Amino acid sequence: MEEILRFENVTIGYGEKDVVKDFSCTVKHGEFVSLIGPNGSGKSTLIHAITGIVGIKSGKVYIDGKDNANLSAKERAQITAVVPQTFQAGFAFKAKEIVAMGRHPFLKRMQSETEEDYKLIDQALEQTGTLSLRERKITQLSGGERQRIIISAALAQQPQLLILDEPTNHLDIQYTLEVMQLMQKLNREQGITIFAVLHDINMAARFSDRILVLNEGRKVRDGQVSEIIREEVLKPVYKIDLVVRENPLTNAAEIVPLRSNKMAQRTSNGKRVHIICGGGSGSYIIEAFHNKGFEVSCGVLNVGDSDYELCQSLGIKTVAEKPYCEISSQSFDENRQTIESADLVVLTDVDIGRSNLKNIEVLEHLSSQKLYIVRENASDYTGGIGDRIIRSLLSEERALSLGKDQLMSILNE
Repeated sequence: MEEILRFENVTIGYGEKDVVKDFSCTVKHGEFVSLIGPNGSGKSTLIHAITGIVGIKSGKVYIDGKDNANLSAKERAQITAVVPQTFQAGFAFKAKEIVAMGRHPFLKRMQSETEEDYKLIDQALEQTGTLSLRERKITQLSGGERQRIIISAALAQQPQLLILDEPTNHLDIQYTLEVMQLMQKLNREQGITIFAVLHDINMAARFSDRILVLNEGRKVRDGQVSEIIREEVLKPVYKIDLVVRENPLTNAAEIVPLRSNKMAQRTSNGKRVHIICGGGSGSYIIEAFHNKGFEVSCGVLNVGDSDYELCQSLGIKTVAEKPYCEISSQSFDENRQTIESADLVVLTDVDIGRSNLKNIEVLEHLSSQKLYIVRENASDYTGGIGDRIIRSLLSEERALSLGKDQLMSILNE
């Protein structure tokens, strides 16, 4: 597969400040490549270097094997088209007139559009589902409609390479999804190469073949989606705590941001809490105790459980068991030892079944730890064994039954 775009050790700057530093990458024909990174990392500057808006201090940019510095704007526009973040029309042009601008690179000076050009204009409008808007003024269109018209203008250029500079930045989720699905369709069905700057990591993960990560002007990673959408890759770049999960509906990896690392400065209060949870029942409680300075431990949790993933993200000690397996004797003993060193134990509103019954049974072996039990909506699938143990525990002075809101109120006092 031949390359359509290549950066060779590109450095771009304004005056003394270098915004992009020694950047290199290759995009091949037919790829869908996304560029992600924090604001100010130089993503849009790279796009401006391709289009000639900014010059480069050193290095080379090649488009379809040609040195970009030697291409005229017209020659460049015959190969590549750009969909910008925003488009400001200086006049209330009709939609078809905006799209017709995509044919200008192929017209001679003072030449009018030909019949073939008009066919391509209508074809581009049809591809984006906006043919019915062709006579409407651009100022009368919604944000999503306007963006699709701009994409139509880019398609009218019949580009080999389509460059997107945060094309969904000002769109709501409906229009964002429409635009990204359209880009994927053009890439898959027409073989148009996509090089996209995206601020939405989950959209990049869902629609891209490859992802480049830019941080502070430097490329820090370049790889397949599975290699990039990982906690250890994205946490240090975006400076946030996050969890990476697979969305079961899209079969794509997605991130769940938790909070900024800058807001996560914790002062230990010297107390230890062990949380018995699972299936997401502990997520809010785990974070709350963690943020209040408790040394938190959890278990037993199956590897892959959402509460387990959160504990891994926050660096919380977790007694773990293999996925879909009942708690082994070894895990039971480890969990018991972990609980014995805690000052407080919290049993969350987790369903009880045969696989996690030992998490309840272990509490019968304890005598000194204070015990908070949250049982609001959980079910017992053990034939009543779990509920009997909990009722027995609640008869002890050390145990307190309370709702999650009550638990949060106590924690915040």
